[in-house]
Amino acid sequence: MLKIAHIITKSEIGGAQTWVKDQISLLDKNFDHFLVTNQPGWLSERVSVQQTLFVPGIEKIFCLKTLFKLVSFVRSNKIDILIASSANAGVYARLLKLFTKCRVIYVSHGWSCIYNGGRLKMLFITVERLLSYLSDSILCVSEKDRQDAIEIIGILDHKLTYVRNSVFPRNIVRKKESEIFRILFLGRLAKPKRPDILIEAIENLADVQLDIVGDGPLKRDCKQVQNVNFVGAVSDFDDFGRYDLFALVSDSEGLPMSALEAASAGVPLLLSNVGGCSELINGNGFLIDNHPDDIATKLQLLKSNYKTVKGQALHCSTEFDIRNYRDSYIRIYTGRH
Repeated sequence: MLKIAHIITKSEIGGAQTWVKDQISLLDKNFDHFLVTNQPGWLSERVSVQQTLFVPGIEKIFCLKTLFKLVSFVRSNKIDILIASSANAGVYARLLKLFTKCRVIYVSHGWSCIYNGGRLKMLFITVERLLSYLSDSILCVSEKDRQDAIEIIGILDHKLTYVRNSVFPRNIVRKKESEIFRILFLGRLAKPKRPDILIEAIENLADVQLDIVGDGPLKRDCKQVQNVNFVGAVSDFDDFGRYDLFALVSDSEGLPMSALEAASAGVPLLLSNVGGCSELINGNGFLIDNHPDDIATKLQLLKSNYKTVKGQALHCSTEFDIRNYRDSYIRIYTGRH
């Protein structure tokens, strides 16, 4: 059986980590899995793998000592395939191509070199383009990511593959009718998320209750208002059926796992028009600009047409089943088409 090493910078709860966890579960019978990450955490505690290597140095953009640790790990375990799911991990995985015979797949969960590059944006884009030549395949989780890779970064089309993010099916639970319209925001409270804008949009709506599930440095910047409840971080959250709407306001995204989970549970969506979010909306919700007025307007429109939107959300829920894409992932990872 071929051996896959999943490399990801941090083991904390997050969308990319959820993606890795689901890949290991989905392909448990097809490959032997290994994990490389910075330290014990949410991800390492939730996967069953042959072996885990903890390398704190992977948090640095580049560390020669870390690279040689990874080379030793790959060689000693006779790893066949490397799958990198974060920017730093992607650097190390591609450099490992110079020292090993592994097949290397980089997974773009949104191009951080484009959205978070700052003053060094052009440098990071150039580095990403050069690293693409060391990639056997680059897996994009949204069509928007694939287009950006070609048009902005300049990655060759034949290096790119696209499989839309998906999740294991969630239970669909009909929420009991209530005078209070309940909204869920689920995600780590750190950039690029913008819970502050969502709070400002709904703070004066007496019939709306917003639950923010997640924790992080942005919490201290969020306004404390009566109709917003900070739940904190909840491991393996799966209580979507209690909510009328899932809302995600963010400055950048690939294809957000939390929104996919909500969609799989038949919950309508209100998503920032960034990254691949538009690929999740098909009558089951609305896209928004990151401005309180637009959020409030779209929220009122959704509430006025809720029966129709909810019906479409239930209809679309089966489209996001990761099991439908098992064969596609196997072909990409093995290179056997």
